Amino acid sequence: MHINNDFQRISNISQAFEIIWREKEISRIDIARKLNAYRSTVSNIIDILLENKIICEGQRGEAGEKGGRKPIYLSINKAFGAIAGIELQPEFYNVVVIDFSGETIFSYSEEINFKTPEEYSEQSFITLLDSIVNPLISKVKEKGINLLGMSLALPGIIDTHKGVIRDSFCFNLKNVDFSSIFLNRYNIPLLIENDAKCCAWLHKGQSEAVKDFICVLAREHKVEGIAVGLSVVMNNKIINGHNYAAGEYISVSWRKDKKGQTGLPEAVIKTLTSVEDSYNEWVKDLFSTLTVMIPLLEPCEIYLHGQKQEKREKILSVISQDVSQFEGAMNNYGARLIITDEDGFEIAEGAALMYLQRLFEMQFLTDDYFYSVLNWDILFNQK
Repeated sequence: MHINNDFQRISNISQAFEIIWREKEISRIDIARKLNAYRSTVSNIIDILLENKIICEGQRGEAGEKGGRKPIYLSINKAFGAIAGIELQPEFYNVVVIDFSGETIFSYSEEINFKTPEEYSEQSFITLLDSIVNPLISKVKEKGINLLGMSLALPGIIDTHKGVIRDSFCFNLKNVDFSSIFLNRYNIPLLIENDAKCCAWLHKGQSEAVKDFICVLAREHKVEGIAVGLSVVMNNKIINGHNYAAGEYISVSWRKDKKGQTGLPEAVIKTLTSVEDSYNEWVKDLFSTLTVMIPLLEPCEIYLHGQKQEKREKILSVISQDVSQFEGAMNNYGARLIITDEDGFEIAEGAALMYLQRLFEMQFLTDDYFYSVLNWDILFNQK
């Protein structure tokens, strides 16, 4: 019974927090309606969140049609603390620090001395991450901000629940127990996630987010040319797959004797960013592959990240002229293609928003205790 009571308490806190976080301002009675819970139950949850300064009370709203007391609005206490999101690539890293409501406090980007995968080892990766995280912690402290947690976005296959880097080619990492190395290294929780999946966390953290969508991250890299990663969200849940490899991309043109993600000729792959015809062939190959996924997954939206704004019209033109089946499938299933406005920090922001959204998640009594499940009681003690 004690376990069940604790589970119910944490579950109620998580659900109430998510409602307040997404609604920005909301009254107790509206929270009770959304939770389908007794007002007394909701009052107890709100008292816990108020006592721990995670939320705050604001101005009174308008009285109802029948009069009575005006409701007091509740909102997230932005001053409670901050979360840092870090995107790490072989050539650079980006940092976004957000407050507890999800708004950006500051961001910055730094270049990295490029190394080939062969030049990396587990120890050199640890040294690199130390050189990023320790200055970040100092910057936050200098601003008088309480840093509550950090999230790292990394290319590769990541078991985000247990904190294991299963395979990150560009950093030469295989089956690295990231959680054991970094759980207490900085005295601040540090979670990890695949970079393309952080695009999904970014959109899941937006109030107008749909429940079924695909994110496509296509970026140029020195090692791989334009590398593509996918993230699939169904019924508001990110699909990981049993090996956490869901979203690893292979195009319809790929053959088993080909290296990389596509079957395009090497001459095309090497000139994707310098020859227009090569880029057009890559776009055609990408969206021919995505066409297959539309009837299979039935997304409401497909987001394309990583391509510069000047490429937008070119992408749409190639689709219209050479991949009409993609447009047809999107129309048939009522889906939209959204080419995002690239700002350079979206993956880092998605990583930070992942941390906050982990607080929404409820662990079932039959689940193992995963590395990424955040404990409300620990968070209360961090303030």
